[in-house]
Amino acid sequence: MGKRITVIGTINKDLILPFRGAPIESLGGIFYTTAILGCLMEPDDEIIPVSFLGEDLADTVRAALLPFKNVNSNALHSIPDKNQKVILEYLSPQERREKALFNFPPLEWKHVRNHLETDFIIVNLITGWDLSVGAFRKIVSRFGPKTYLDVHYLVKGIDSMGRRFPEKPQSVESWLLGPSFVQMNEEEFNIISDGQLDPVHFFGKRMTPDQTLLITRGRDGVTVIYQKDGMIRGKNIAAPQVSEVVDATGCGDAFGAGFVKAFSETGDVLESAAYANRVAAANAMLEGTNEISRLKTVMKTLSAQPQ
Repeated sequence: MGKRITVIGTINKDLILPFRGAPIESLGGIFYTTAILGCLMEPDDEIIPVSFLGEDLADTVRAALLPFKNVNSNALHSIPDKNQKVILEYLSPQERREKALFNFPPLEWKHVRNHLETDFIIVNLITGWDLSVGAFRKIVSRFGPKTYLDVHYLVKGIDSMGRRFPEKPQSVESWLLGPSFVQMNEEEFNIISDGQLDPVHFFGKRMTPDQTLLITRGRDGVTVIYQKDGMIRGKNIAAPQVSEVVDATGCGDAFGAGFVKAFSETGDVLESAAYANRVAAANAMLEGTNEISRLKTVMKTLSAQPQ
């Protein structure tokens, strides 16, 4: 019997304005996580995305998921509103400004409770309010050892024009405690830690010995913080070299999908992080989710490169 993975978050309609090149329209948010898992996992596995869908995009999303025979779209909740739209303007290959329009309400416990008896649960905070805190606390109280949290835009506020800006939420501690794995990038880590703690000290102060902290660093790979034999350890794992970044959108989502896929098979944190680096690097060489079917082919070109 295959593995089952639940992915909770938001499916966006993205307009990507690259640092160089023509605009890209693409499905985004947890569509990245879902489609990448669909590419990487076996046909008898099952990926269950949980998100609201606006009536203007519902048919498009369901049609786009049809090629992935291991994706079950029954937990996508159609609502009579416009689908959330995100405009991403890149100021450099890595730095971007983001604007969110037609925002969804949070998913509540009633939307997710029937989809949690799986091998892994990925909570990917695409907006920061994708899932209510109450529903998340119920998830980790019952399924914490198999929960993976991508902090993502939990640490972003939003103004009246939909523009996102750095902001540390008061409820951040409620999100960090409980999931086995917590992923964030360097900017997100600096916001949460107030720029005052290095990752090892942050782990010792804010997290528990049974957790793992993954701080993604783009071209520089990932720092893995974990406790072993009573000691907190930090391990930097380099990323494969990418000759040209086509589109950095979704690389964090790709990393999380790759990590969960590998860890569900190996149970090895460091090996899974190295594999996730390869998935994220390959994603950076593709245009939005439009070319996601080429992911494994591109990964093969990276596998022989030095770490």
